[in-house]
Amino acid sequence: MRYTEYHDGVAVIKDKSLLPGAMEKLAKIEDMTEIPQICCDEYCKYPGRCRSQDETDQICDRCKLAELFDLLLSSDEEN
Repeated sequence: MRYTEYHDGVAVIKDKSLLPGAMEKLAKIEDMTEIPQICCDEYCKYPGRCRSQDETDQICDRCKLAELFDLLLSSDEEN
């Protein structure tokens, strides 16, 4: 379920009665700080194929999960 919508480019709660569910979902997402390490270390197919750290870094920069990982890690760093 999506709890938010955008008004003039700003995310807002669709309905104030949905706020408790939205807060619970946000808390669960913020608790997922270990997900980037698990995905990269256990599921990424590239580390074994790359010959150098630079090559690995280039692949990581293009990873479609990078934006999600940045969000998860930035919420952890703020606390």
